[in-house]
Amino acid sequence: MSDHTTISSAVEADLMQLVALHRLLDFALSQSLEGNTDDRIMEGIVILTRMIGRKVRCVTSKLLDDESLRCD
Repeated sequence: MSDHTTISSAVEADLMQLVALHRLLDFALSQSLEGNTDDRIMEGIVILTRMIGRKVRCVTSKLLDDESLRCD
């Protein structure tokens, strides 16, 4: 007997966006670690970190509470 969790296509899209945001953050951090300390890179890291946090909270809320909420 196995349990399978079914998610809506909206939650699936949110998860794919979360993965994309994480990849962008990974790229920005690697640029920073390579010595590219341009203010735009650092600003991008801050913005991406905030966006990822919001998206994680929204997806978590959807999964645990009500999938009818919309994440942007």
